[in-house]
Amino acid sequence: MDYARENLPGSVGSASSRRFSPYRRWNADPRDSSSGCSSGTHRPSSRAQMTHDPAEPLDDDGIMSAADIAEIQTGQALELDGDDNEQMEEVYLSILCTGGKLGAAVFDTTTLQLRVFTDVAEDADHACMQGILTQVKPTTVICSSKQDENIQRYLKDLKVKLDVLPSIDFGLQASKRRLMTLTTLPGLKDDMTEDERMIYMTSLVPMDNINMVQASGALIKYLDRKRVGVELDDPHIPVPIMSLKVCSVGAAMFVDNNSFRALQIFSNETHPSVYKSGGGKEGLSMFGIMNRTRTTIGMKKLRSWFLRPLCNITTLTERQQAIDFMVQPRNEEVVQSLLSCLKHIKAIPRILAKMKSASGSVSEWQALYKTAYNALQIGDLCRQLPEQIPIFKKIANAFTQNLYEIASLISKVVDFRQSVDQNRFVVKPGVDPQLDEKKNTYNGLPDFMTVVAEQELAQLDSSITECSVIYLPQLGYLLSIPLPGGATEEDNFDIDGLEFMFLSNGTAHYKSPSTRELDVLLGDTQCEIIDQETAIMHQLQSVILEHSGTLLDVMEYAADLDCLLSLAQCAKEGGFVKPELTEDNMLQIKAGRHPLQELCVDQFVPNDTTIEERAGRIKVLTGPNASGKSVYLKQVGLIVFLAHIGSFVPADSAVVGLRDRLFTRIATLETVSVNLSTFMLDVNQVAAAVQGSSKHSLVIIDEFGKGTATMDGVSLFCAVIRHWADKGPDCPMVLSSTHFHNVIRQGFLPSTPLLQFQMMDTIMDGDDVVFLHQLVDGVTRRSHALHIATVAGLSPGIIERSAEVSNLINAGKEVRPVSCKQSQQEFSRLSDIVDRFLQLDLETADIGSYLKSIATVDGS
Repeated sequence: MDYARENLPGSVGSASSRRFSPYRRWNADPRDSSSGCSSGTHRPSSRAQMTHDPAEPLDDDGIMSAADIAEIQTGQALELDGDDNEQMEEVYLSILCTGGKLGAAVFDTTTLQLRVFTDVAEDADHACMQGILTQVKPTTVICSSKQDENIQRYLKDLKVKLDVLPSIDFGLQASKRRLMTLTTLPGLKDDMTEDERMIYMTSLVPMDNINMVQASGALIKYLDRKRVGVELDDPHIPVPIMSLKVCSVGAAMFVDNNSFRALQIFSNETHPSVYKSGGGKEGLSMFGIMNRTRTTIGMKKLRSWFLRPLCNITTLTERQQAIDFMVQPRNEEVVQSLLSCLKHIKAIPRILAKMKSASGSVSEWQALYKTAYNALQIGDLCRQLPEQIPIFKKIANAFTQNLYEIASLISKVVDFRQSVDQNRFVVKPGVDPQLDEKKNTYNGLPDFMTVVAEQELAQLDSSITECSVIYLPQLGYLLSIPLPGGATEEDNFDIDGLEFMFLSNGTAHYKSPSTRELDVLLGDTQCEIIDQETAIMHQLQSVILEHSGTLLDVMEYAADLDCLLSLAQCAKEGGFVKPELTEDNMLQIKAGRHPLQELCVDQFVPNDTTIEERAGRIKVLTGPNASGKSVYLKQVGLIVFLAHIGSFVPADSAVVGLRDRLFTRIATLETVSVNLSTFMLDVNQVAAAVQGSSKHSLVIIDEFGKGTATMDGVSLFCAVIRHWADKGPDCPMVLSSTHFHNVIRQGFLPSTPLLQFQMMDTIMDGDDVVFLHQLVDGVTRRSHALHIATVAGLSPGIIERSAEVSNLINAGKEVRPVSCKQSQQEFSRLSDIVDRFLQLDLETADIGSYLKSIATVDGS
């Protein structure tokens, strides 16, 4: 008997008078209708023989072995990353400003989180709105059709999509109802009464913030109308809002886009690959050198920290405490353990949303298990760390028994190795006895079918030397008999006792009493196994979704921990120190450094900064070109900025009084898209600082007034400095630099303790200038511009003439042009050369003699 492998999919057993070789048919997707499952389609499996991999044993406690866990954790055996195919991030922002107050709501398609911003007083320059826009970076902004025209005009000028909705969409009562009908938030149960839901939602959202509530309701309606994230799902499935967070605009230090760019906090560079020209990458910037995060969620959280520097001294102190612990050498082992666990934490809100619709893939289940398992390790480590550090205490309290149950359930139920091989959800042995029995039956089918094939062959005519029993979906078990060569469809294939079914690839298929008995006895075993495993998967994901709040807390605190570890690593490598934060209106920096500049030079000269409550609040810096004034101004701004995100700072010591706003006039971004001159852009930046600064603000101005006529520039610079000096105790911290030395010599600036003059020191080495890059009190007398021009490569004639004119002006003498006689002689000489050239016959002239004559006339 001979056993032939049928080309059609299904289990097969065969018999032959010559050899026995039972086979098992495995399909790449068992849910395929051609392999015994009523759902889905699939191509026939290959003819390659595959051996059976016995089910892996469980440990005594029912959890996967340590080797298997390590294998999944490291991803060496099965590396499936659910983040590789993430969709493009979309951020929707809803804004409503009425009654002088601003309320807003934001939905992020990456985190599936709804953030609502409590009502805050808005001023005429839309500072709070600009702060929200800078923080969330929306791709779509929606507002009411009855919104103030100035605000609508302001939003239209932004380079984002603007949708103006009917004012009825922002109705207060309707907006409240939409918030109440959210069903996917953690803690909400389907059996809650209306009153219970009202109590729960009011505990999450301060309903007395009218503008915020209306903006949130309009955003929810807009998302449902656009079917954001659920475009292909059933209409009754709502947009998955997996969490809700209340934010406040007032607790942040305001930093505009110009300051972010001028201080190089962010720097977006075009990607060098032509295939990625539409995107960009982070260049040399503070965020670029300090982003050492291990996770995607950590990177996004760190960016939000940079975009939203805080004025909350409690939160900033908590971050400093954690960083101080992490930079200690004795804690290096714990830090490395935390980092190794963090890199396996995945962004899981989208996974939970997939589970809501029962469409989670194997890779997403594995990502969820890796996240839960490594989060347990992080929780165990944090319980051994000092409780006085808030982040460790939060993680120890949040990563509770619920997280252990999630990880344990997934480990006990899901067979990841078989799930990957079969590309479907596979349940481990020992979970369901009935399922195990069906699997045992299915695994024994090839041998059993081989026995049936041998029995059938013994009853057939002796001319038939081989046959096999196969299984096909919808048709059941069939007896397959190869036909002799030359057989055609017109031949008679009837055999006594058998029912002919069809002919395929030279093989006839029949129904026999034995195969009909198999249909009744075994049925569609494979589909029954798949259906039962799918039901178990639904039960498992229901349990997990009940604890979705725990998983979201895991993601939130893991992102915070990742950010703190990143800042700690940068502080350790850069020699940063913990600044002292204070409510006092002061700033003291000892040996401050520019963290980017010192990466680009062999030796960096640090400088001190001291600004008291009533002295030295306005500093005017002078000094030669290229002496380091701009670098100093930027380093002070960066140190203050870093202190407001809770980071350590590049200095020997620092005491930083909290600032409410940071203004700069350092760099001018010239663009044809803005119909403003370079000087107008500079004036706009200074005007924003004049109008928006308070006594708790920091203003940095580098060479304001240089883009127009000298006297006009001097006048504007002096007027701005005098304006702030006249404020007395309400004067902001102002650091400015200028090359208008006459404003000091001629006494244009007021004499007040608030105003202090400083300069970058230099020494003369013969005719050369040596820049010390050291900040000292006083006023420089020379700019050494001619020295810089010489270094830049200008010709000696130009340098000499420039020095002559400069000396005449400084001496108060008349500056005369080059003498007319000399000019006439030069003109005559050049005219003679041209005339002689025009008289040449180029075909016969002796060019060499001509050039010699020109050299004689030229005197060279």
